Amino acid sequence: MGTIADKLTYLGQTKSEIRDAILSKGVTVPTDTTFREYAGKIREIQAENEGEDPNVWTRPDDWLPIKHKVAVGDQKFVGLHAILEDSNFISLSATGNYTVDWGDGVVENFASGVQADHIYSYDIFPGTETTGGYRQAIVTVIPQAGHNLTGLNLQSKHRQTGLNMFYSTGWLDIKISSQYIANLIVGGTTVTHGYLEAFYLAGSNLITDYTKLFSMCRVLESVLFDDTSKGTTFSFMFESCAALKTIALPDTSKGGSFNYMFTGCNALSTILSLDTSSGVNFNYMFVGCGSLTTVPLLNTSNGIYFNNMFDSCTKLRNIPQFDTAKGIYFEYMFASCSSLKTIPLLNTANGLGFNGMFMACRSLQSIPLLNTSKGTRFSGMFFSCNNLKRVPLLDTSSGTNFGNMFEGCGSLKTVPLLNTSKGTVFVSMFMSCGSLQIIPLLDTSNGSDFSGMFLYCSILQNVPRLNVANGTKFNEMFSYCRSLSKATLRGLKNAISYENCKISHTALVDIFNNLGSGVTATTITITNNWGTSLLTAQERAIATDKGWTIIG
Repeated sequence: MGTIADKLTYLGQTKSEIRDAILSKGVTVPTDTTFREYAGKIREIQAENEGEDPNVWTRPDDWLPIKHKVAVGDQKFVGLHAILEDSNFISLSATGNYTVDWGDGVVENFASGVQADHIYSYDIFPGTETTGGYRQAIVTVIPQAGHNLTGLNLQSKHRQTGLNMFYSTGWLDIKISSQYIANLIVGGTTVTHGYLEAFYLAGSNLITDYTKLFSMCRVLESVLFDDTSKGTTFSFMFESCAALKTIALPDTSKGGSFNYMFTGCNALSTILSLDTSSGVNFNYMFVGCGSLTTVPLLNTSNGIYFNNMFDSCTKLRNIPQFDTAKGIYFEYMFASCSSLKTIPLLNTANGLGFNGMFMACRSLQSIPLLNTSKGTRFSGMFFSCNNLKRVPLLDTSSGTNFGNMFEGCGSLKTVPLLNTSKGTVFVSMFMSCGSLQIIPLLDTSNGSDFSGMFLYCSILQNVPRLNVANGTKFNEMFSYCRSLSKATLRGLKNAISYENCKISHTALVDIFNNLGSGVTATTITITNNWGTSLLTAQERAIATDKGWTIIG
């Protein structure tokens, strides 16, 4: 088998043997089927024990067969439709003059783009009863002579007077073949497909935009494509397909947008490798995929947007070493990944946004030293990471927002000396850090809002002399800090409360000495501190002479 001719002969024999094997499993393979299309044919094969695999959809035995009614090379839509005892409205439209066989003896012709409406009678379909309690019709759509089936829309509301939107259609199983089809609409919000379990697009097609193709198809379990090679956009493709357990698309190499692709696919447990090499937008791609435990190593080398990519993937345990070198937005990327214990050292050198990146990652114990030197937003980055024990010295020199950054980090005892010199917002930065014992002297000179910064830090002993001269809000900054013994703030000019802390006489005097001057009737509350009763009138005058009103 040394020459090219020998290799081509061998390849031809291999193709023939594979075709014979597929045919032996009951799957039709026309002689003109290309080798590339064999992947789709193989996926049609029902394994002997498929019922034992929870990820493999099993077609109900009492459904009428439609697989044999569509072959690669046809221009045809065939759909199995449930017929209920009453109110059986069905509607669709196609581009290219088309003919609809409704399956009840009625055959109608329609001009391109004209909506086709029909109402079924339950009594016309005796003998097609199912365990689901409905009867069945087989709907067929073909182009008229001289026309091609170039588009199909199943998001058509029947024009019956008084019929509400978003009612459920009766589609159960759909199979389509048309090499000319470029526009396909299945899911959406005009009507819902509350019975649709299976879909198959056979052969080649011209579809480039798969946006919302199956959106809101909540019971869809089986999706097969022979060809997705022309697709450039896959956004929202499987949005809220809550029953979908596994998915494989043959070719997504031209795809630039994958945002929201699997959002709300709560049952999805397996993602076979997707070619995302052209992908730029991965925002919300897997948000809400609560059954996903692993993901393949997607090619994200051109990715810029990674916001919320794995948000609420509560069973996800491992993250591959994604190439995120071009990434700019990483906000909430792993939010609520409560089973995630570690992450790899992602390249975040170009990242601007890190808000909530690890929010509610309750099993996360440490993170690598990510390059955050360009980051401006760090709000909630580690919010509620209650097992996080240490944080590396991240470069936060460009950061302006540090609100809630460590809120709820109940295992964190200390933090490194982060560069917060440009920070303006420090709201609840350390709120509910119940193990926090000490913090370094952060540069808060540009800070304006310090509300709740140390709220519920129950064992915090000492806060260094933070410069708060530009601060305007200090609500509950030290509330429930019952172990706090030193917390002098420099240049303070707005109301503050140290109520119920553990501050000594000496420490209170130091606080008064560092208060800002020139205020009018601004309050400082020192009630229930053991040093309060030891203050002399002269020591209290240090504050009152500056315009402060002392409560306590």
